[in-house]
Amino acid sequence: MRRPFLYCLLSIVLLLWTGAAAADILILKSGEMFETRKAWEEGGVVHYFQNNREVRVDASQVERLIHAPLPGKPATPQAPEPPATTPSSPFSPPVAGPGPPALASDAGTTGFVELKWGSPPSRLGELELVETDPAYGGVEQYVRQPRTDHFGRASVDNVYYGFWKGGLYTILVEVSNYLDFSALKAEAFRRYGEGQREAPSVDRYRWRDDPTADRFLTFDGKTKTGYLWMRSKVLQKKVSALYPE
Repeated sequence: MRRPFLYCLLSIVLLLWTGAAAADILILKSGEMFETRKAWEEGGVVHYFQNNREVRVDASQVERLIHAPLPGKPATPQAPEPPATTPSSPFSPPVAGPGPPALASDAGTTGFVELKWGSPPSRLGELELVETDPAYGGVEQYVRQPRTDHFGRASVDNVYYGFWKGGLYTILVEVSNYLDFSALKAEAFRRYGEGQREAPSVDRYRWRDDPTADRFLTFDGKTKTGYLWMRSKVLQKKVSALYPE
């Protein structure tokens, strides 16, 4: 059961599965992530369903609210934007505009299919736009066509790519069973070194010392779903400068 959307921000902890064919995702600034059949904001309060009970949380505690596309309404692909012609330093003040917010070489490598953070969508070849998250002025979510079914040696269900101002900002790799998660974890450890386990009783790991990217790996036994989430630190500094908390 797959969902045509993704991903991101801060550390992801998957706590809930509603069993719906499409669902909204609520990510709190604390790092918790809830998947719910419906979430909405009203009067500075975000409402969502958990175990068929309506829960409310102050909007100031919410990092991102991602709505699933409506059933039967496919996303309209958009032409990828060309890379900026004028290089910019990752330490220069962020300037709004259509070009990538940082040179790919400045932002470091992703450790995945020879991509660099900050790369334009054109570097990934043929893409399908899944949705545009309105946060931070718009983060476009893409999947490659044909869809990627491997992350190195691991079989995966989906790989989602998030672009902010035309630069590669986040990557989310998704699996739907523990066998594939074990392979994904082994591949992540091989590429990035062994992550720090958050607790002995949970499959949840963070890479806190990586200079180029935030990385988080988790598996939820209730939903049988696992994720490897990555985000560019250079681009995140630019996002934080433009959209301070």
